[in-house]
Amino acid sequence: MLSDYEPVIRATKRDELELIWDMEQGEARNFIIPYVLEKHQLEFAKPSVAYRSVWSNGQLIGFIILVLERDGQSVEFRRIVVSQPGFGYGKRVVGMVDQLCRSEFCRARVWLDVFETNHRARHVYEQCGYQQFGKSEHEGKTLLLYEKAV
Repeated sequence: MLSDYEPVIRATKRDELELIWDMEQGEARNFIIPYVLEKHQLEFAKPSVAYRSVWSNGQLIGFIILVLERDGQSVEFRRIVVSQPGFGYGKRVVGMVDQLCRSEFCRARVWLDVFETNHRARHVYEQCGYQQFGKSEHEGKTLLLYEKAV
């Protein structure tokens, strides 16, 4: 079921980091490698890391973390968390990330990793045109690497 409210992505404000950290403590914790609040604060301060908040109907419903790679062409789509799964927000936000990387950051490629067992996310990425290009491992769990030209 799609929500009637189109999500809006905007630059995250420093005072939202605690809310972002809190979102990671819920169901998302099973699908990501969560940060402690201090790690978010350190990452937020780096010029190559872009935090973006996702809003719908006046509510913070999620966030993304993008890392601008030194090659000048690529963006690591490090994190997406949506606090209201099942409403189609994730798919819409992933599509918006492509546009953001192209227009705001002038990048041609986006890549990400996702746990092999995260079938819902893999389905969304594949529907949005991402293709698997490799595998990695984190603490004994398989990570699949996906990429997309934007």
